[in-house]
Amino acid sequence: MSNEGTLDLDEIFVKRSKENLKIINNGLSGDTHLLLHNENNDGKIVFDDHASDLNGYQNKYSGLETDESEEQELLRYGWGKWHPRWCQIFNRIGWYVFWTCLFSFLQGFIVNGVLNAIISTLEKRFELPSSRSGLIASSNDFLAFFFVLGISYYGGRRNKPLLIGIGIIVLGLGSCLFSIPHFVAGVYNYKASDLEDFENVCHTRNETRADTCSIGEKVETSRLSNFLYVFMLGNALHGIGSTPMFTLGTTFIDENSPAEMTPLYLGLMYAAASIGVAAGYMGGGQLLNIYTDIDKVDINSVTITPSDPRWVGAWWIAFIVSGTLMFLIAIPMVAYPKRLPGSAKLQAERKSEACGNATDSLVQSDKFGKSWRDFPKAIWNLVQNPTYIFLSFSVSTEGMLVSGIATFGAKFLQEKFNLPAALASFVIGIISVPGAGGGMLLGGYIVKRRRLKCVNIIRMNLLADVIALLCGCIFLLQCSTQSIAGVTTHYVTTSTRNEPSLLDHECNVGCGCSSMIYEPVCGMDGVIYFTPCHAGCSKEFQIMEGPMGPFKMYKNCSCVVASLQHISNTTVHTELEEDTIATLSSGILEPSTVEPTFNNTNLSMSTTGAFQGICMSDCTLLYIVAPLLFIGMFMTFTTVSPTQTATLRCVQGNQRALAIGFQWLFLRLLGTTPGPLMLGNIIDSACEVWQDACGIKGSCWIYEKTDMGTRLFLWWCLVKGCSILFYFLAQFFYKAPIEQNNEDGQNELPATESALVFCEQESVI
Repeated sequence: MSNEGTLDLDEIFVKRSKENLKIINNGLSGDTHLLLHNENNDGKIVFDDHASDLNGYQNKYSGLETDESEEQELLRYGWGKWHPRWCQIFNRIGWYVFWTCLFSFLQGFIVNGVLNAIISTLEKRFELPSSRSGLIASSNDFLAFFFVLGISYYGGRRNKPLLIGIGIIVLGLGSCLFSIPHFVAGVYNYKASDLEDFENVCHTRNETRADTCSIGEKVETSRLSNFLYVFMLGNALHGIGSTPMFTLGTTFIDENSPAEMTPLYLGLMYAAASIGVAAGYMGGGQLLNIYTDIDKVDINSVTITPSDPRWVGAWWIAFIVSGTLMFLIAIPMVAYPKRLPGSAKLQAERKSEACGNATDSLVQSDKFGKSWRDFPKAIWNLVQNPTYIFLSFSVSTEGMLVSGIATFGAKFLQEKFNLPAALASFVIGIISVPGAGGGMLLGGYIVKRRRLKCVNIIRMNLLADVIALLCGCIFLLQCSTQSIAGVTTHYVTTSTRNEPSLLDHECNVGCGCSSMIYEPVCGMDGVIYFTPCHAGCSKEFQIMEGPMGPFKMYKNCSCVVASLQHISNTTVHTELEEDTIATLSSGILEPSTVEPTFNNTNLSMSTTGAFQGICMSDCTLLYIVAPLLFIGMFMTFTTVSPTQTATLRCVQGNQRALAIGFQWLFLRLLGTTPGPLMLGNIIDSACEVWQDACGIKGSCWIYEKTDMGTRLFLWWCLVKGCSILFYFLAQFFYKAPIEQNNEDGQNELPATESALVFCEQESVI
């Protein structure tokens, strides 16, 4: 049965040229059966069956055939009904990527940079162990669990930029909330032993307050630790606000850019985030050199310096600044239309690489996904895609590793290589810029340059992870263990201790020392003492100047005297003094402030005293660790953009937003949430001396460095090994689409000017 009809080629398709003819090649669905005929002499195309169905097809793709004026009216850049002409220059993918990169930079700066750089500072300021401070980092994902799938599924067919803008505002609110504890916690009391306060020196009177806590102090200790929940809520808002950008934002880029440009754009976006992380580490580290209560106290009254373990920097400033900038970035983001002009044409030309064993004709329907009733079917279709599932698992393991290192990487350097908190954060920042940023850019560039198919992308990631695995040996490297009296050495000998730490000794037994405050001093015997009290130092001290500012030189330290008396029986006393003075001259003190004289008139000062701070060491392993850590980070982040690209390619086109969202659920649930918690507990398990805050265990003061390194090495190898396994399984189970069987890998037959080829498709009810 044939009803011939004619359609004017000029009126329908000619103005869209050969590219739009391809749309017809794959666009028909249902029971349409249109057979090919050549053009007639009048420029008509003649169909012999169901020619009227072309009208329905034309309506289905009406967005493609809208004239220029109507399209510009529907897809204009602006706010509400205000769409100024001068703003239309921003209505293109390049500008959208720019705003996305700016947001990614700030998000990385505050959430993964500054926050991780200040985590040890928050531990000291609010008396938190690492196992609890890890909850702050993990809280970024707590509430996001309940939003990520809904945002991805609902936002997949709505105005993505609007939802992204709302998320940016939520993130800004989280940053402002995060800074509130500084303003309500009161003035930081670092228990400094200045001229009028000798709590941490050896007391001979009965009025000592050592190891005694008033009710008020116990309440204050408990109140400070309760600010943990404010930090968790603020960071949870960070997670909710970031979700739309890293789910809907990536799919918006994919939908509105040529296929070959998507990896590069995603690489730029994630590179901006990594540069933000690096800037956050470095900027946060510099802010830690500013005293935390600079807005509350006279800075000249502060008697400690950044080199003092009790120092707390101005951690809160960055959150206020970043929160304000987030509100400003939301303004241009919400002005974008649902899609950019010309995006429909790009989507029509896209070649599917969806995994061949997970396709579903119902899911491919344009009507699918517009109702919440389709949600279970959509999820089930993703679960049936083994390549997608194993890619999601690999993303989770990579996220676990990156989030753990991001949270405690600076602390690792600080503890293993005796670096100040600010310097450790700065080193991590320096590594992150070329490592993370360069890795993501390189990964995206390789995929674009080599035009890698999905399976080859996965193989590239597998190779990168193998190289990163080998870099885990950095955790086994460490500087020589410092001599800490009662912890790593005996009080009256430099031999290594194997017994549990014992801070009290007969040389300080009558001093009533407390372990609540860690105020280390370096004795002239080259041993670190927990406090001046534990060194048996009297009230007498002298203020001296050093490159890090003024510090105290304590006199008449009984434990130092006892140690030197023991050492003098086995070593040449003068050589020890010279080594100690040389250490002081090259480390804490200016060379001119210490006179290396060893006569009896200077004996009491040079041999029985101790100076404020830890003894400096000449460890140079950092120059080996930093490059290896850089390689490990570089290889790890090389997989980020390619993995996103492979994820977008291995699923159906109308499931990309949901696929990214579901993968983010994997990432948060199995990766970034347990990562900091796991690593925090691993680090705490190597603690030797805990803060005793009025009977409440606070933060860890001293770690066993060898145990810490071994456990971190095993953790790195386990996580990286799982990631390698998941990449292998993803490429093993990948099955190319059935249509992809011609030489150039295309899944459609090209349309010509004189002919159209229509594929017969079965109707699915």
